[in-house]
Order: sequence, then structure tokens, then C-alpha cells
Amino acid sequence: MRCSKKFIGGSEEMRLNMKKIKSGKWKFSFTPILKYNFIFGILILCVITTGGAFLAIAKMKERTHAASTEVQPRVEYRIEQSVNLLKTFAAMERYSDEDMPIEKKVAEIEELNRFLGYLMIRYVDKDINVYSEKGVTDLSSRDYMQNLFSTGNVQVTDSFEAGADGKTLNYTVAVPILKDGAVEGCLFSAIYFDEIVEILKLPTDTLGIEEILVGSQNQIMSATNELGYGEMYIDKLRDYKLFGTNASAVEADLFNHESGEFWSYKDGNMYYTTYVPIAGTKWCVISTIGFFETYRTLLPIIVSMLFCSTVIFAGLIFFTRRYVKAQVCTVDLLVKSVQELERKIYQDDKPEEVNFNDIIEMTSTGLSDGLTGVVTRTVFLNKLKETLKKQRTDKILALCFVDLDDLKKLNDTYGHDVGDIGLKTVGYILREYEKRYEGLVGRYGGDEFILVLTDVDSRQELLEILDELLVKLHATIKQGEHEIAINCSAGVSIWDGKTTDIDTIIKQADKALYFVKQNGKGYYKIYQE
Repeated sequence: MRCSKKFIGGSEEMRLNMKKIKSGKWKFSFTPILKYNFIFGILILCVITTGGAFLAIAKMKERTHAASTEVQPRVEYRIEQSVNLLKTFAAMERYSDEDMPIEKKVAEIEELNRFLGYLMIRYVDKDINVYSEKGVTDLSSRDYMQNLFSTGNVQVTDSFEAGADGKTLNYTVAVPILKDGAVEGCLFSAIYFDEIVEILKLPTDTLGIEEILVGSQNQIMSATNELGYGEMYIDKLRDYKLFGTNASAVEADLFNHESGEFWSYKDGNMYYTTYVPIAGTKWCVISTIGFFETYRTLLPIIVSMLFCSTVIFAGLIFFTRRYVKAQVCTVDLLVKSVQELERKIYQDDKPEEVNFNDIIEMTSTGLSDGLTGVVTRTVFLNKLKETLKKQRTDKILALCFVDLDDLKKLNDTYGHDVGDIGLKTVGYILREYEKRYEGLVGRYGGDEFILVLTDVDSRQELLEILDELLVKLHATIKQGEHEIAINCSAGVSIWDGKTTDIDTIIKQADKALYFVKQNGKGYYKIYQE
């Protein structure tokens, strides 16, 4: 029978492809795999960098709140410390005693000042005159002194310029001296301006926070950034784009001594700001941090994650390439088989004279089970379809589902090498019957085989064949000086000549095998409806 034109045309195309293979132009390209890995790597990079951005945002809030909780209590403690100290001295009767000479009071206070390390501690009489070793100065023009003598309340001033040079910045804490509920004078101390600056710098050094201390009029009294002394904070804030609030609302909160927070944007950078009041004063501490400054501190973590991801991807590509190369070698073997097939088919002008059995046997190389030598499950099922189509009506076709009994026990007791020998032995015996009765044998699963017998004349002959087969399958294998017995069970289904569903035939044999396995093992049973 000669090939159709369609088949010949298709083969012509196959020959052209084979020429490409023979010429070395056909090869597997790893480029698509690299491309997709590269794209996936870019996606992972985006995920890591985006995750770093979200982490930076969380850190911005965490660090500004941490800075506020660090600066606020320190400043409050410094003010409270001074107030309590002055209250302790002001409560002493000697300082409200009019009979005690002022010079003596001043001398004692000067000694206390030197001992405690303040910029100055001074005594003020009821006429609002301040006394020191250098003389007397009238403080009645100072607002905070007027408030103290009129209300009798403790006063904490904003920073202001003082001293002989008129340039020294300090903060003043004043406590009244009371006698019978009346203000008889006061004691005040000046806190070094630099002391508060050092407190503000602590979060800047550890967390990268910018700290600002504003006074009663929202004027900048101290800042760790480039903002100048005396500038209005709100004027600077208007240069930013605020989210969820505005400069006027922030200004109102500061005037009302309330806490708050907001996000802002300027010159391509995002900022997060918190502000908290200082108890006992009219001051507020403002803490601000930038996104890029925070993100920069997280770079070591992000770079480490990127490095680990790169190593993982490199390893993945390496093992993928290695696996693909192994698969390409298998494909090459199949390609060579196809080339050999073409050579035989087209070696002359009479393809009907070619031994197609040899060709099929040749092209199935590599499609058999490597351990037992029988064909694989997929090949078996494909061949069984063709076998059913060609089965003679005067012959019986029997499908035997064979199971090596207790393979797990065999492996656990003697090792997998002995189990493998057992499987090889079963495969060898089944292949013998495959050839004797024009059959087909394949490995269905781990310890399961399927044997099809097609050249059986009668049911009686089938029973004799099965009896003989089961005797042979009760074999003995050797391990060193030990002889180990192996047994098999079998379920058999006889094809009715009509059923075309292979699964049905196999299920019938499987049911018969199940019956054997549940009732003693080591024998066979033929399926019956």
C-alpha cells in the first residue's frame, strides 16, 4: 500500500525539519526562560522596593511618636526640676523674713547657684527688684514678673535675650515667695538655652528626626534644622502642601496647647509631623521626619532581601537549565529515532516493503520502564487500543492485573534493592508470556503490572495458562546466602469483544484482583458479572 499525497507532503516537511537538525541549526533556546525569570525578578524587585516604601511610612510614624515621647518628658522634667527646687527654697521662712538682711539672702542664693550649676538663681523683693553680687536691677517692666506678682502663679518664660551683652539666650522659671497668702517676692532661675538644644538633638542623632521647640506665640525658639531663631513656624509651614489639615488649623492647635499630627509634601519628599505640648509651659515640641531619610535607613534590609532574592533566582535558573538540558538529551534521543525511522521509510521507493514492526520497536526506545523492561502505562494503554481493534473473533483476549504481594514489607525487611529484584523478576516472567501468546505487558503502577493475552483458543486453555503463570510468579530470589520467596496475585477480565472502553476492562480485572487481595492473596480470580 502506497502513502497518500497528504502523508508524503507531511513527510516532506518532516525531512526539511530533519535537515535543520542534521545541519546543527536546530537547538533548544534558553532565552525565553531567562526572559520570564528576568520579568519575574523585576516584579519581585518592585514588590521588595514597594514593601520597603510601606515599611518606611510605618517607621516614619513610629519614629516621630518615639521622638515626641523622648523629648517631651525630658523637657518637662527639666522645667519641673527647676520649679520644685525653687519652691523648696521659697517655702523657707528665711526668704520671706523681712528682718533677714537682703545681702545675706543674696549670698546664700549665690552659693546655691554655684553648687547647683544653674546659669543663675536670683532673689527678687516685693518691689520687683532683683539682687545679685553685682547690684540691683529693676524687673518691673518684665511681663512675667507682673503676672507672677499679680496672680501668685509660677511663671515659665519663652527663651529671650538677656545678660550683659544682651545676646545670651535662656529660659526663666520664677516661683513666688508667699507670706500669709501675699506675694513677698520671688526666686527665679535661668536655664541654659543649650541644655534644651541638647535634649532636642537626642532623636536627631538616633532616629534622624528634626525637632523644633516653639514658644507661646508659635515662634521658633530652638530647632535642629536650618530654621532660624524667632521665625514664625506657621510661616514656614505654609511652604508645604498639607494633607487632611491646613496651616491655620495647626496654628490653632499650637495656640490652644493641643497635640496633633499631619502629613505634608515639599520638593518631591513626603514628611510626617507630630506636635505635643510641654506641661507647665506654653511651649510645643514639633517632631518631623522625611520619607527618603527614613527609606535610606532601611536600605541595608532592602539590599539584603534583594541579594537573597538574586541568589535564589540564580540558583533557580541554574537548576532549571540543568533540568532542561537533561530533558533536551531525552528529546535528542527521540529525534535520532525519528531520523532513523525516516531513513528506513524513505530508503527506497517501496515503503510497503519496510518492516514496520522493527520501526515501531525502534521508536519505542526510551518509552519502556527502566527497571522491569516492560512498557510504561501510557504506552501500554495506547497499544491496547490498537490491540482491541485487531483482535480476532475466534480467539480469547484476557487482561491480567498482576500485583507483587507485600512489596512494602519486602522493601522494609530486606531493602529496596531486593524489592527491585522482585519487580524485575515479575517483569521478566510476564514478558515471557507476552511473547508466547502474542500479548502485551506494561507496568501500571509501583507494584502492579498488566498483561494482555490475545492468542488463547478457549477458556480452558486460559485457565491452564493462568495456573502455570501463577506457579512461576511464586518465585525465589537470592540475597547473599538467603533465599527470599515472592508471591503474586492476579485479577483477570475476559474481553467480550464489544466493549471499547479500556477503563471498564481494567476496572473489571482490578475488582477481581481486589477480591484476591482481600481473601488470602497468592492466586487468581476471573471477573464475573
